[in-house]
Amino acid sequence: MNQPGDFLDEITSVRRSVRKYRAEVPPRGAIEAMIECAAKAPSPSNSQPVRFVRIVSPPLLEALHGEMLRARRELLQRVEAEGGSKKTRNLVNACFRCSEFMFRAPVLIAAGTVPVHAGFSSRLAEAKILRADRRGETDLDITLGLALKGFLLKGRALGLGTCILTAPLLFLSDVRKTLGLEDIRIRCFVTVGIPDDTPPFIERKSAAELYREI
Repeated sequence: MNQPGDFLDEITSVRRSVRKYRAEVPPRGAIEAMIECAAKAPSPSNSQPVRFVRIVSPPLLEALHGEMLRARRELLQRVEAEGGSKKTRNLVNACFRCSEFMFRAPVLIAAGTVPVHAGFSSRLAEAKILRADRRGETDLDITLGLALKGFLLKGRALGLGTCILTAPLLFLSDVRKTLGLEDIRIRCFVTVGIPDDTPPFIERKSAAELYREI
């Protein structure tokens, strides 16, 4: 039987973002098992809005990469036009470098949510009890976060490394159109593969720093 500390060790390990992978592509069954675990995440009124889309088409990957390259050039031109500092230019380039590795990963997935109107807030808004659905987007983001946690933990159990990326969205003005995913609100990308390095441990805040009683 696992000791209480074992799960904490798994949580600590899975949080390490892996950006270097071996060339081998993880088996399809491993990715599907990770999706199955993600699918168990709770959602408002069991609406299950989370979607994972694996990008395998070379033309789509090329289009995505090309859009990011164009956006970086435009950002650097804007920095220049505004008299921005070298530090600002370096920030743009660093953000791009932290994103571009995803095209070298064995598996690249776009993760997001589809619109749902099953929550209590949506129903009250439709009934004119509330002026607007104030919880809808928050509920979807929380649901996606929970699904991603299951996805990462299963990947760790299978010996795979992962990395969640939101930085690419800074360079993609209309990622849904580029990928032909008009029905999905893309919130991040996830890379998956067999780790080719062991990222250093990142110190996390203690429970005492995060928790209080009032």
